[in-house]
Amino acid sequence: MTRISNGWDLAKMSLSTIQKNKTLLVFPVLSTLSLILIIGSFLGGGYFFFGDFIAQQFASDSSGILGYTAVFLFYLVNYFIVVFFNAALMHCAVRTFYDEPTSLADGIEFSMSRIGKILGWTIVSATVGTLLDALSNTGKIGAFVISLIGIAWSLLTFFVVPILVFQDKGVFDAIRDSGKMMKEKWGESLTMNVSFGIFQFIGIILCAALGFALAQIHWALGIAIGVLGAILVLTIFAAAKTIFIAAIYNQVNGRPTGDFDPRALDSAFLQKR
Repeated sequence: MTRISNGWDLAKMSLSTIQKNKTLLVFPVLSTLSLILIIGSFLGGGYFFFGDFIAQQFASDSSGILGYTAVFLFYLVNYFIVVFFNAALMHCAVRTFYDEPTSLADGIEFSMSRIGKILGWTIVSATVGTLLDALSNTGKIGAFVISLIGIAWSLLTFFVVPILVFQDKGVFDAIRDSGKMMKEKWGESLTMNVSFGIFQFIGIILCAALGFALAQIHWALGIAIGVLGAILVLTIFAAAKTIFIAAIYNQVNGRPTGDFDPRALDSAFLQKR
């Protein structure tokens, strides 16, 4: 219940930031569209031109190298697109915290200026993701251990993106500093005390219910409204979570956090004593 309460409070603060600058909602939309177009073009074009050849190669690949290469490439493209637009969103959100004007072009230009750092981080993330994926196939115990490692990695790298894009740091220095910030602020043993997921789930359920009701009038209308509503909910909460990370990064560094209550941000993580 504490996680739900904190999640609701921080979600409202994130939404207040979005209300001040609705451009922030565009970045997760562009991220999703870019991911669909690039992966769709990659898979569709690759299958069209090399479908039989690729199928034969996968069939003869007993070591699974091709499979894990494909997983790595998928992670690489996915992470790069998401981090690129998240960096742009964070930049615009932070400017909003300072009550400074910003725009879509401003965010894109900022991410373009950090393109090398973003690529370096996505290569590391894709490598770790591929290794964890490979190790998770070692049985139930192995999958459980790997899931714990994945959670630890997520906490260790929580501040990597804002450190990379806002400070003059390399990828591995950013990972080290991210872990150091978490340890200094909340200690070595901590858990997340915030949950956005339940509100996102409720929003999607409400959209599905509305779509079902409208489907009684016309099935196409119901499907369209349900799908568009769900996409809107996912977009809003994707932006809200990224804004939350930007706010908590500013809070840790003693910088303005806009409409976020510093006490609520401090409660985002619970230290176990």
